Amino acid sequence: MHARLLGPILLALTLLPACKSSDPLGTPTDSGSDTGSTGASLSGVTTQTASSTTAGTGGSSSGDASSDAGTTQGVGECAVIECEGEVLACGDCVDNDSDGKVDLADPECVGPCDDLEDTFATGLPGDNMDACNQDCFFDGNSGSGDDKCTWNLKCDPANPGGDDCPYDPDFKNCPETQSEECLMNCAVPSGCDCFGCCTVQVGDISYDIYIGDADCSIATIDQCQSCTKTLDCDDECEPEKCELCFGQDPEDLPPGCDGGECPEGVQTCTIDSMGGSECAAGYYCFLGCCELAPG
Repeated sequence: MHARLLGPILLALTLLPACKSSDPLGTPTDSGSDTGSTGASLSGVTTQTASSTTAGTGGSSSGDASSDAGTTQGVGECAVIECEGEVLACGDCVDNDSDGKVDLADPECVGPCDDLEDTFATGLPGDNMDACNQDCFFDGNSGSGDDKCTWNLKCDPANPGGDDCPYDPDFKNCPETQSEECLMNCAVPSGCDCFGCCTVQVGDISYDIYIGDADCSIATIDQCQSCTKTLDCDDECEPEKCELCFGQDPEDLPPGCDGGECPEGVQTCTIDSMGGSECAAGYYCFLGCCELAPG
């Protein structure tokens, strides 16, 4: 659910997960600041194509995404989105992997602070670098100091760590629960857990994949490292409630859903294959909702 769509994960930017955050009950809150090795934070995956035009409430000049100001009509042109002063592959309005989908229309883009369009991996220096020890996958850095999340890939019988960190049935440090700080600080896309284990539907098959796998993409989905979700911090997606899931298009939702469903006061949106959406300037379309750009 949109429970922890975005959270104070990262950033010196005011979230991608740090653009804005939602508490576990789905109430949007201002995100805090993070200290990380990259200063960049991720914000989930948007893979919608514009099948309909939806008008809602958008952002205002004050940067409040829940305001009625800033509502736009119609799908506009792609707008370049900076990530802490830099323009990365998933925010440059270029189809870098030549798959016909630009930036956040590309299912492999985990947000504007993602520098690879051809795989789910982010390509950010210092991001999720430890082969075994994992913190919040979506905060753009390695280390649990800023998010208080901790997990070891040795604990997962699906062996997402591969040869670099094989499953160890005798490993003892495998907590069944995460701290309250982790649950509040780690913003995860619908369908993922805190540590980058995400459910992706391709055709009629559902895959639980580790998106930290550098070679994992939609095209190679059956070769991606499998994983077992950490249920304590899994943001289970509910498409039956018109919620857009990780890697999902609006047309995949049940009949009667007009695009995705957003928290109250947040503008709904679609994104076309060229990266254009209905979101006002300074916002971007993330899982069917207009979110404040990281800047």
